[in-house]
Amino acid sequence: MKIEYEKPWFVKPKLGEEQTNIIMNPSYTISLSFSVGQNYKRDDKIGFFGVPGKNFGISYDYVKKLFVFEFWDKDPKGNPVFNCYTYESITEKMYDKKTNITLTYNGSEYKIFFDFKLLDIIESNSVLIDDYINEPIYIGCHNIDSINQSHRNLTEMDVFHFSAFKKSLPINEVKMFVNQTNRNLEKFSDNLLCLFDFESQNGDEFIILDEYKDKYFLKKKNKNSSIGFEISKKKLDAVGCGFCLAKWTQVTMHLHNGTTHSCHHPEPHKVSLEELSRNPTALHNSKVKKMARKEMLENKRPSECSYCWNVEDNSTSFSDRVFKSSEPWSEPYFDEISKSDWRDNFNPKYVEVSFSNTCNFKCAYCGPEYSSKWMEEINDHGPYKLSFDYNGTQRMEERNTKPYKHSEDNPYVNSFWEWFPDLYKSMDTFRITGGEPLLSKDTWKVLDFILETNEPNRNLKLSINSNLGVPDNLIDRLIEKLDDIIRNNLVKEIIIFTSCDGYGIQSEYTRYGMNFEKLFKNIDKVLTNLPKVTIVVMSTFNIFSVFSYEDLIRKIHELKIKHFNPHRYWSSSIILDTSYLRQPSFMSFRLLKGYISEDFFDRWIKYMKFNSTYRSLNFLQMQNVKDVGFSTQEIEKVSRLKDIFTSDKDFDDSTLLQHKIDLNTFVKQYESRRGLKVLEVYPELKSFFEKIENENRI
Repeated sequence: MKIEYEKPWFVKPKLGEEQTNIIMNPSYTISLSFSVGQNYKRDDKIGFFGVPGKNFGISYDYVKKLFVFEFWDKDPKGNPVFNCYTYESITEKMYDKKTNITLTYNGSEYKIFFDFKLLDIIESNSVLIDDYINEPIYIGCHNIDSINQSHRNLTEMDVFHFSAFKKSLPINEVKMFVNQTNRNLEKFSDNLLCLFDFESQNGDEFIILDEYKDKYFLKKKNKNSSIGFEISKKKLDAVGCGFCLAKWTQVTMHLHNGTTHSCHHPEPHKVSLEELSRNPTALHNSKVKKMARKEMLENKRPSECSYCWNVEDNSTSFSDRVFKSSEPWSEPYFDEISKSDWRDNFNPKYVEVSFSNTCNFKCAYCGPEYSSKWMEEINDHGPYKLSFDYNGTQRMEERNTKPYKHSEDNPYVNSFWEWFPDLYKSMDTFRITGGEPLLSKDTWKVLDFILETNEPNRNLKLSINSNLGVPDNLIDRLIEKLDDIIRNNLVKEIIIFTSCDGYGIQSEYTRYGMNFEKLFKNIDKVLTNLPKVTIVVMSTFNIFSVFSYEDLIRKIHELKIKHFNPHRYWSSSIILDTSYLRQPSFMSFRLLKGYISEDFFDRWIKYMKFNSTYRSLNFLQMQNVKDVGFSTQEIEKVSRLKDIFTSDKDFDDSTLLQHKIDLNTFVKQYESRRGLKVLEVYPELKSFFEKIENENRI
């Protein structure tokens, strides 16, 4: 079978099977027969088979003229260690014709065979890093998604055979099996994981199933496609046209006002206290959700999920129904959910919870539902009078979703704690949001639960949102608690999410209550004292972000370098996660069309690309601080700002004008209430606001 250039294949367990990589078995054999013709299109480095990222695999470097075997394992303290072995004896001419590479591991040593002849024995009884657990094995590439073209390792190749066993086999048995010399499948059945003989395939297929064991599949990865999404959609559609695992596996619970939704796209709905008294899990397994699940299992589309139906009906893109159902916290539960009764309760695996709206900030684009400071302002002054009432409480009152005060007894929080001991056992991800979580007693109760339980969920990924603008004693308390959790290995990872939309005073204007210097002092403090933790800076990019965002990007880069170490849960110490503000529309950066040029964003993008993350897998060295930079995702999210700015057609002229008028009106009331002066903070916007005033005689 021909593997085309830029269209490698990957092998992965089918849905319903244990989702783990072959190389995570205590012993195994992997065998690949292939050839790479002299005239085949290829890059300077090619991967025969392996796992991208922190690479495990066998490859050839045409520049250095080296055959390479590399992998990451752990030292006795659990820190990642890079291992690389190179061989000059293998040349590119040796695989111009059909040949075979076999790798075996018996728990104490690797054996590499080239054309069934022993090349090397490498002693190793160290455990491989956890990064490999849920990844597939690729054939025909390394590093396909690198933003740096020179770091992508892709090739054309002919493949004739791929097999894997959960045992280290003698090479003579492997050779007979691969060459089909008296192949006795029954003899190997107990240890055989997958078998692919490519006698009838020409490479035009999209997916190839292992017809013998029926546990693995091989799938083509096109350059611009995403792993597994096509097969996931087919599996979902076979159950129902609207079937989505996230309706069962994911939940966001706003306990401060008694609402819930799954996933985050449908509007939150209120859970009645009567329902909650009978079933504490109604915080997720509500009547509303169960009716939506019923529709999904009956080949119908719930109306509350219109976000995904709009994507699926009006584009060729995959919707979040497919993305979320493909997540590791969803995919393994496909069989259980697809065969379930819609009336059944299900413990979600990805859980977001807000205990309280208590917050010491009142960000311009936030509101009273999620900030107690906003609630105080609205109670004192009423909503902002624009072309509509901004941040009024009428809708909350009509829907009975006014937040409980932090000092009040909250039956939704009480029900959560009744349910949590059972929920905790099988959670994949738990994220605490707010309000400001560090001002909620329940956040500390969660951390104490993790520290004190006799049955810790060591696979839990714990995330906490915080503006990091709380008193110093709370930051110190957080560091102490998280350090105890980390030292005792009680979770799989800990990530802290914070927020910043610009630099210096230009960030403080919109994130009212923020002290920019204090924020970054605390970021520095956390990263220094918690060397395994990553901080994600969420940026809600808006009209007030534009003129200082480059400085924020550079600040993030400085911290990436300062706090680099190879032992963090994630690959970077700090990550910039840029999203653009959609609501309120009058604060969108798109209002600046015609005021700034389209190439305004180019300098930021160039800086990030120039300082992109080291991604090459075959430079035969461990990543060091010189290689630290921005990831592909960080750069793409900033690049997206320019794309939206140049191509967006959401606003017609009259709508755009109304948004500008609303912004101008909002700023006047905002400054009157908060004692601020927009032009002192943003002199760059002087003529922008003057033009609104002059043209519309406001």
